[in-house]
Amino acid sequence: MPPPTMPPSDRLPLRQQITRLLPHKLWSYLLITTGCLAVISLLAFGRLHSEFGIEAMRSTQDYKARIDRIDALLVAVLNAETGVRGYLLSGRNPAYLDSYESSEKEVGPLLERMSQDFPEGSANRAEFEMLRGLVALKRSILSEAILSGRPPPLISQGAGGPGKAYMDQIRTSIDALRARLEERNRQVVEESVRRLGSIQRTVTALAVGALGLIVALFAVQQRQAALRARIAELLKHENDVLESTVVQRTRELSDLASYLTDSREAEKARLAREMHDELGALLTAAKMDASWLLRSLGANSSPDIQARFRRLIDTIGSGITIKRRIIDDLRPPLLQGLGLVEALRATSDDLRHDYALTLNLPDKDIHCPEQQALALFRIAQEAITNIRKYANAHHLELGLEVRGSDVHLWIADDGDGFDIASPTLNRHGLAGMKHRVQMFEGEFSLVSAPGQGTRIDARMPLLDGPPPPESVHNQPVA
Repeated sequence: MPPPTMPPSDRLPLRQQITRLLPHKLWSYLLITTGCLAVISLLAFGRLHSEFGIEAMRSTQDYKARIDRIDALLVAVLNAETGVRGYLLSGRNPAYLDSYESSEKEVGPLLERMSQDFPEGSANRAEFEMLRGLVALKRSILSEAILSGRPPPLISQGAGGPGKAYMDQIRTSIDALRARLEERNRQVVEESVRRLGSIQRTVTALAVGALGLIVALFAVQQRQAALRARIAELLKHENDVLESTVVQRTRELSDLASYLTDSREAEKARLAREMHDELGALLTAAKMDASWLLRSLGANSSPDIQARFRRLIDTIGSGITIKRRIIDDLRPPLLQGLGLVEALRATSDDLRHDYALTLNLPDKDIHCPEQQALALFRIAQEAITNIRKYANAHHLELGLEVRGSDVHLWIADDGDGFDIASPTLNRHGLAGMKHRVQMFEGEFSLVSAPGQGTRIDARMPLLDGPPPPESVHNQPVA
């Protein structure tokens, strides 16, 4: 037996189609979380890159300052020696001692600061101590030369004195310190360059990753947009199908209701006709026969028989009256004979004994088909029946008017009113009135509230029909 095949996607329920189209939310959350981490890491490495750069610059500046102080010490010692030689060679001219004195003032602070540059325990401390001792010996030799007024003795022919020897050693020591500082500075720069290069590569990788995440998020957004468009299309399709189905079912129900209404009115007309033709004839014949029998028996019959015949004649007459009222309810004769306006006027005449009545009816009957006139009459009849049963009203208003191509019927009372949203409300009569209006593509409105009365308005296009019958008010007086 072959495995069952999956139904096409268009045949699946809408919920399943949407579920299949929706992407897994974890991917979106994962991309967003990864993107946030990448941005945070990028910012952290950028800050670290800046700190390493600043640290490298500070280290370079520190080593440069140390080298500058070493050079400044050498220059100060050379200036002091030059000043002393000029002083001695010029025959003790004090002007040459200015450079010596200024150098003497600089050497002490320079040595003190350099002592901080090469602290105790550092690799260059011994070399600095030796340099400081040489500088001290050199300064003492220059001081003695100034005091004695003659240069220091020569070590050998063609060689300098002790001052030159100490000066050469000072240069050697300074060169050693400078070389070590420059080497250390070079190592610091190389380490900083290595670190900065590593951080730069990491930042580049993070930037590329962030760019990839942006592209991925854009792709996910595009996919979600496409999915939303597809879902919207599916929803629109389903809504169209549902709306079409609702319209079709509504049309079918409306047609069925119209058919039932027409059938009910036709059945009422048939019953009214049958009662008028058959039952009316039978009751009239029975009444005539009873009257004939009463006259035929005359004085020969006993008083009890005559009384019973008279009661029979009255009972048959009451039955004829009830028959006429039933026929009038089934098929209003005034509506067929005199038109809608006179039928409404006749109906309202029965209300004047119970209500303060306000009539707003046209002088002439309106020109409309029999079915439309019957629908308007039934609406007024149902509204008046409801007022009699439930309203406890004192004033009632009934109106009919034609405006342009529309006819407007309204009934209002000042009774108890009701809550139109109440679930316990019996809506069959209201639904019947509303459907009669909808049969002619009209509008039905109901306004009511507890203690504020009720107003019903029925508006519908006025259809062409046969000429209205002559109103009783327009008939000539014989």
